[in-house]
Amino acid sequence: MQQRGFLMTPGPTEISTRVLRAQLMPAIEPGDPSFIEVMDETAELLKEVFQTKKDVVFFPGSGRVTIESALASVIEPGDKVLALVNGVFGKWLKETAQRLGANVLELATEWRRGFDPSEVERKLEREKGIKLVGVVHNETSTGVRNPVAEIGKIVRDYGALYLVDTVSSLGGDDVRTDDWNIDLSCTGCYKCLNAPPGLSIVSVSEGAWKAMEKRRKPASTFSFDLYKWRQTWIPKERGGKLIWGYRRHPIEPAPHLTYALNEAIKEILEEGLHERFKRNALAGRAIRSGVHALGLELYPKEEEYASNTITGVMNPERIANSDILGIMRNKYGVVAGGGLEEIRGKVIRLAHMSVTSQPIYVLHTLWALGSALRELGLTLNIDEGLMCAREVFGSRGTAVSTK
Repeated sequence: MQQRGFLMTPGPTEISTRVLRAQLMPAIEPGDPSFIEVMDETAELLKEVFQTKKDVVFFPGSGRVTIESALASVIEPGDKVLALVNGVFGKWLKETAQRLGANVLELATEWRRGFDPSEVERKLEREKGIKLVGVVHNETSTGVRNPVAEIGKIVRDYGALYLVDTVSSLGGDDVRTDDWNIDLSCTGCYKCLNAPPGLSIVSVSEGAWKAMEKRRKPASTFSFDLYKWRQTWIPKERGGKLIWGYRRHPIEPAPHLTYALNEAIKEILEEGLHERFKRNALAGRAIRSGVHALGLELYPKEEEYASNTITGVMNPERIANSDILGIMRNKYGVVAGGGLEEIRGKVIRLAHMSVTSQPIYVLHTLWALGSALRELGLTLNIDEGLMCAREVFGSRGTAVSTK
């Protein structure tokens, strides 16, 4: 059996025993009325997490599948798409739109900072006829957070659809789908929602549904055409079409993952959505304070860009990223994330997503990071790092052995 450790990666994340137990159900036919009731309840609960009155649908897949499904459903070849890129996942959003035949315009900024909304406004002013603007709320590859609310106001003024990748923020940080004018909020279940991987989740605005209705040709994807949900599943009282005269899943659902997601959302709402946001943000401040005290550099250049759910730490020079992560995992039982693509080997990624934002996880992770670096020859004060993190937590802090 694999030795139990702390899973501090930015997805998949730790899963509570309560959520794991929710999957211990007999096999069930997806059309069973009892399962449909759970599926409908889950969609309604998700609306509370999305902070929306819009439709929310979910289906087998990952966060990446959600984004591709959303883009494929509203974008036609030749449509102008503005992709905001300041990390790996912003780049992937751009490449996905390109593969769908969109005329993609890129607005890039330094990966260590968030976008200045005025840059977006100037781009939209220069480039007429942009159909959709896409941005990553919380860039999972770097720990940089973008000002999605401010950008949303600008996108609304220019009449474009607004797609936001909320894969590593939804359920862990404040995402006000309706207030921020988000037409397509795309996420997965295996990060801040703390459920097992396997479900794609998206909220869809009326404007996005209308864009799908007005397509000249059907979407190029059959299974992940979001409009099928309005045609065959969403009840008529909520704007659905029910073209077959009854509710029918566009693709085969995943009952056991749905049970787990249902329980995970209930766990969030019982704690209180904004209480969870505050807890994750507090953990982020504690980690950043501890990292500074260890003498390390954060990847985000300024505090205003720092994520509330994942912290990117600059890898110390002349020490291999793989050696740090290997010692943390094998000796101290902490599984952290490394950098991706352009920043592979340059970043250590530490998640504080709900379960792992508890003080014991944060403090043990800081101790493991400091201990690994000390073994690799770096001189640092681990006690100082832990003390600074504990001061942020205040009475919530817990003791961690430094022996």
